[in-house]
Amino acid sequence: MICFLGLGSNMTNRLDNLNNAIEIISKDKKNNLINISNFYESDPMYNDSLDKFYNGVIKLETSYSPEQLLVFIKNIEKKLGRKKSTNNRYENRPIDIDILCCGSTIIRSRELVIPHPHIKERKFVLKPWCDIDSDYIIANENKKIKELLDTTTDKSSLKKIYA
Repeated sequence: MICFLGLGSNMTNRLDNLNNAIEIISKDKKNNLINISNFYESDPMYNDSLDKFYNGVIKLETSYSPEQLLVFIKNIEKKLGRKKSTNNRYENRPIDIDILCCGSTIIRSRELVIPHPHIKERKFVLKPWCDIDSDYIIANENKKIKELLDTTTDKSSLKKIYA
């Protein structure tokens, strides 16, 4: 199944955090990494007191089910130093990995919502996604990723990171 994952980091060495997560994902035998977007620096959403983020999107083919993929990425987050939030959903974190979509799968459970419900309002997801598959159409959407980027209400600025 083809899946897209959004990655973000706003603690310590943000670039290393993103690259370490991608390395762990790509070395797993159940995953075939297809493409990696550029990385972008963005201001935090929802909590202006947070540090700036580096964000990117990866495209992979996986034999994990979406539920198994969620467990896999939560273990990566833990391994890379992410602590479970105690009181604030939006806080600084060394790594954040979101399942954006998995093929045409639609899931609405307490643990997992696919496609990710906030894709359309996040330029820091849409812009890197456009780098690797701008013509992709998310399940239950009638627009390509590039069209969602053109019509997003998110007016934040992104700065491309060159590494």
